[in-house]
Amino acid sequence: MKSNWIKYIFIVFVIGIVIFSIFKFRQDEEEKKQELEHANSQQEKNTELTLGIARTRYH
Repeated sequence: MKSNWIKYIFIVFVIGIVIFSIFKFRQDEEEKKQELEHANSQQEKNTELTLGIARTRYH
């Protein structure tokens, strides 16, 4: 009887670890995606600023 409880606790523990791992993995993916979007938007802003400066110099 006692060993059955240990098995159930172990199974719940393993399932908890799997769920935590999936949650952490998805969170890391979203952070990387946001960093990539931020880097791309920053690069676009720099390009626009550079083009704007170049246009005003030669007019």
